[in-house]
Amino acid sequence: MLQSREKTRRRKLRMRRIRSVLLMLLSMIVVGFSSHGAHSEELPATAAQKSDTLTTPAGPIQSGPQIGSTIQQFFVRAVTGPHRNRSVCYVCRYGSRPVVLVFIQKTDPEIATLLKAIDAIVDENRVTGLRSFGVLVTDESAQAVPVLQTMAFDEQIRMPLTAATTAVAGPGCHNLHPSAATTVVLYRNQQSIRNFAFAKGEINKGSLAPLLKNIETLIDSDQQE
Repeated sequence: MLQSREKTRRRKLRMRRIRSVLLMLLSMIVVGFSSHGAHSEELPATAAQKSDTLTTPAGPIQSGPQIGSTIQQFFVRAVTGPHRNRSVCYVCRYGSRPVVLVFIQKTDPEIATLLKAIDAIVDENRVTGLRSFGVLVTDESAQAVPVLQTMAFDEQIRMPLTAATTAVAGPGCHNLHPSAATTVVLYRNQQSIRNFAFAKGEINKGSLAPLLKNIETLIDSDQQE
């Protein structure tokens, strides 16, 4: 019993340290995005775009590539997964498959919940070709590596976790809004189908439900084609 309690205590302390490091690391990312002020004002998404938006004091925003646009190919530093410690383009590798792409710009206490929920759907539908990968957007990848490795190990996250520079967030690439802590892009045939944006602290069971439902729709649409 004492050993069990000690293990639980150590695990909690380890998770606190991880979150503390993430907060420190990703706070630097926010500063980096201040240079994109001229592009930070986005028009509200229209119904035709089928984009889910988050709301800020400035109003609703859209984060991620326009619906129907081509997903830009980009290289990442693979931190976990079969290609770890290598530079790889997952957009290239996954080709025309349906993909769930997760961009993390700011830490969220429930980010592991989101990643594990996506893992579960991908595992159940791997035979359909469904794939996923996560990208921590940071210019401090050396510091990001141990954080992602620890989170993947402790939370048993199976999707490949990677790191990429803040260049991937710009309007000329994936057009991530600075206020979106997490942006999830659903795409197929390397074309954006739908985007979901979560502000820091917004990830919960209720907010994840529409995302998970649309991942299933992504699979169904792919099977019908």
